[in-house]
Formats: sequence, C-alpha cells, structure tokens
Amino acid sequence: MDTMKLIFLPLLLLLSISKVNASYCKYVISYYEFIPAGDTEVFKPMTTDAIPNKGIAYVKNNLLYSSRNKNQVYGHIGGLYFYHTEDVIEDVVTINFSDDLIRPWGGSSISLRGAWFMTPDGQADLDDEELAIVGGQGQFRGATGFVKYEKVQKTPQTVFFVTCHIFVPDFIYGNHAVEININDLLEADAKSEDSHGHAELIEESRATA
Repeated sequence: MDTMKLIFLPLLLLLSISKVNASYCKYVISYYEFIPAGDTEVFKPMTTDAIPNKGIAYVKNNLLYSSRNKNQVYGHIGGLYFYHTEDVIEDVVTINFSDDLIRPWGGSSISLRGAWFMTPDGQADLDDEELAIVGGQGQFRGATGFVKYEKVQKTPQTVFFVTCHIFVPDFIYGNHAVEININDLLEADAKSEDSHGHAELIEESRATA
C-alpha cells in the first residue's frame, strides 16, 4: 500500500499544480485520391457470418495527386481497412507525403483512424466521409485533426477531393512543455522529510521550460 501511495501521490500533485498552455499550428493540404476498382484482400472470416462483408479486410494503397489530371504525386495512403458491419468500414491507415513537397509536408506523415460509411449494400462509398488524425511522424509528430473527403467523380473510377486539417502543438518543436520524469519524482520522495521532494522538481522543470 505504501508503494502505491509513493507512486500515485506525486502524480496527483503533478496533475493538480502543473499546467501547459498549448497552442497549435494548423496546416492544410488538399489533393485528389483515386479509388481503385478493387484492393488486395488480407483476410476473411473462417466461417460464414450472417452479416454480409463482416470481417473481410483489405490493404489500401492509393496515390494522392495534386489535380484530377494527375500532374503531381503528393504522396500515398496505405494501411488496412475492414468491414465490421455490412456497410461500415474501420480504417487504420497512414498518409505519407512525398519527400519533394515543401516542409512541413515533405517526408512527413499522418496516421488516420475512423469509420468509413458505405451504401446499405456495402458496395459504394458515400459522397462525404471524414477520418480522424490520431498522430504523425516527421514534422507532424503529435498531430491531431481531421481529414474530409468529398466525392467528385463516380465513374469510370471513384475520385475524392480530400482536405487534411492538421494541428500540431507548438511545444513539440519549442521549449514550452513542462517535463516531469516519474523516476525523478520517486527518487525525490525518498529524500528526508526536510526536503520538498517532487515539488522542487516541478519548480525546477518550470524554470527551465
């Protein structure tokens, strides 16, 4: 019990008195995504399910273009998606932006997650979709936000006009974050009663932030 107190009391104090005032940089990019007629099937249920499509998964690997004329490749989106009902897909994908794009896009990526909705028969995408940005790499480390999809062509191939709204906390690349190391907190609390322990560490961290 004493060990649990030693672990959780510093955390409770930290949550109550430490605060980071975060602001965000917003980055926006738009492009066209061409949806292929069929994707590579990864797996399907070993037994037939009463709900059509349920449990079937595919690999997504689509190129992203600057225009409908495919003048320039902005990157590609890849990952997995699978049906969990007849007309709802779960997307777990990553957008990798081309290295030759200007910073911060060039060589960076964002990770997407969310439900993608289909027509009731599960055979066609709806006209408007949205996925959540749940992280990123490179210049988009720590990113949040959302990606909007607008269907602009149905035949002979489905085409979406896509806009990414990317929010990156400014403390990712600045010195505004208060950094607290749990190991340092535990060591501080093991000091004599005359020492302020973790409170001193918090103040020191604030002073250097």
